[in-house]
Amino acid sequence: MNWYSAKELAGLPGMPGTERAIQIRAKREKWEGQPRLGSKAVEYAFAVLPAETQNALLLAQADNAAPTPTSTVEPQIEEQRPGQQQLTDAQRQVMSARVAFVREIERMSRMVSQQRAIETLVAHAKADDLTPYLKQLVVLANDRKTATRNLSERTLKRWIADFKKHGERGLAPKRRQADMSMPAWAGDFLKRYQKPQKPSVEAAYQLLIEQTEPPHPSIHQVRRWLAKLSPEARERGRRSPQELKALKSFNRLTSDHLLPNDVWVADGHKFDAEVIDPRTGKPFRPEITTCLDWRTRRVVGYAINVAESALATLDMLKMGIGRCGMFRQFYVDNGSGFDNAQVREVIDRLGGDMTNALPYNSQARGLIERSHRSVLVRLAKEFDSYIGADMDKHAGTRIHRVSRKALKEGQQPVEIPTLEEFWSRLAEALDAYNDRPHSSLPKCRDPETGAKRHQTPNEAWEAAIAEGFQPLIASWDLTQALTRPQEVRTTHRGEVRINSHTYFLRELELLHGEQVRVAWDYRDAKQVGIFSLEGVWIGEAMIEGNARKAFSKLEQDEDRRIHGQLARLGDKGKTLTGKDVEIQVIEPVPAASEQQQERQIANARAYAKQLADQGTRFQIPQDKMARYRLWKKLDAQMQQGEDVPKEARDWYEHYRENRDLKAIAAVMDTDGLPPVRNPWAK
Repeated sequence: MNWYSAKELAGLPGMPGTERAIQIRAKREKWEGQPRLGSKAVEYAFAVLPAETQNALLLAQADNAAPTPTSTVEPQIEEQRPGQQQLTDAQRQVMSARVAFVREIERMSRMVSQQRAIETLVAHAKADDLTPYLKQLVVLANDRKTATRNLSERTLKRWIADFKKHGERGLAPKRRQADMSMPAWAGDFLKRYQKPQKPSVEAAYQLLIEQTEPPHPSIHQVRRWLAKLSPEARERGRRSPQELKALKSFNRLTSDHLLPNDVWVADGHKFDAEVIDPRTGKPFRPEITTCLDWRTRRVVGYAINVAESALATLDMLKMGIGRCGMFRQFYVDNGSGFDNAQVREVIDRLGGDMTNALPYNSQARGLIERSHRSVLVRLAKEFDSYIGADMDKHAGTRIHRVSRKALKEGQQPVEIPTLEEFWSRLAEALDAYNDRPHSSLPKCRDPETGAKRHQTPNEAWEAAIAEGFQPLIASWDLTQALTRPQEVRTTHRGEVRINSHTYFLRELELLHGEQVRVAWDYRDAKQVGIFSLEGVWIGEAMIEGNARKAFSKLEQDEDRRIHGQLARLGDKGKTLTGKDVEIQVIEPVPAASEQQQERQIANARAYAKQLADQGTRFQIPQDKMARYRLWKKLDAQMQQGEDVPKEARDWYEHYRENRDLKAIAAVMDTDGLPPVRNPWAK
């Protein structure tokens, strides 16, 4: 604005206080004027006004254009170029304050020259007559620590030149950068500091003083220089390459694109509590092999063993495939329990694929590593025999002393659980994990509380099935044949010995003295699978399948003798009393400990439940010959049109095509014909 009316000039410095007095003065001094558009008033040019009045008008215009004193200038986000140093908050604040003065000079230059605007601004700054907004920016824009900080003509011209050449970033003050050069003593110090023993700064510095020639830095110089290094550069040599990865960036793996059973990840974990080994009766730490489905985080299988081995891996695979179906990718480390020919052969036969993680890259399998801490470590801390690193030293020593004393005296230490107790607790803990919400799974609404929460692994599995996912189930025969370890043994009159047990199979009579392959399962020692050396299935041999009591007739005679004597005692009692007398034999009950009593009560309840179930459910015999007789009995009932329970009819139809039934029927249903030829004869 370059024209002002008498009303606007009245009362300003160098001007009269009334409009009429201003009009008279303008007429007397012949000020340049012009009529204002849309009004009868006359306005006068800025250039003809006194210098005092011009300065007041310039400051008034700046006051109107500036923000209110309580407002703050928001720093602009400057474009960051590669290799360009980033600004700190303090640099941006100084830059914004200087930009405010540059903009103010630009506004004043519309009415007067730039030199006149700078001189006016400097004069008012020295007279402490700036607007409140500019007054509070003077100290910040100077960016000095002196007591008197004010504006100067030279400073304002330098700011204007920097702004025109470099923009806003040119007004940012320079900051001294840290000296990243390597001192002469740095190499000698790092040789003594970067060691696996992790010596302290003081210890390494003391060695530097004692083993090197002066001049030496001070301990404070050493600390300041170490603070300039990145954590990775500082800890190199003090940590292994695997531990250094914890200081680096990483890629977060997502699983939204996967389906259940696409990827199984497995790993072994040495349990942090002691368990009684049933074979030796001594404490040991079992190796637990667990397997999780990557998509649903569900525990699909688990096994225990003395150490990580192919046996535990195969047992875990058999459990997982039986429960959840076949996998596509098996992701494991390079441990001996996974990376071996036996496991690879089984996975190839099942149609899957196995991928081994890179060495020293456990972070890539963080899913299974995290489950070990949240399930297995937590379970280990529930046992008194916990021996983890965070166990109280004195408590651990006391438990170790008490438990070893009990073992030496031939007693069962209550502090150390048996393998059966541990196995039961492990199964409960893993089942609870599958029913616990997992933070990496999608959210859902709780059916009981109505609150939103993350899905559990079991819920994620069921949700995938509801959306159309169908697990690929491998046949029982194939799973048992592949996942059970096999060993070659020689038959003897229908028997075969393995793992200190004797197993019997009638079909082995035809292979007396020949070698067969025996597939065994350490979970179930009641039966083993028998294969020919060519891999042809022969049958299931039962433990002590041909055992019967010797001289059972003597036991029957003894029972008959005892029964007769008891009957005579009853007759004698009736003669003496004139009443019927009942004789009962009461077996002495040995005293039981509290734990034995609790175990007996639990066994009694389980047995009662089993009896109740047997009364309401159709029972399938375990013996093949008994199953054959049952099937023949049901066949006769079906032929006569008798009423047969639905469970029995279903089993009758399903067992019709069983190989065991056909093999036994081929021998038994000969109707007087000669026996069939030996199918295993060479």
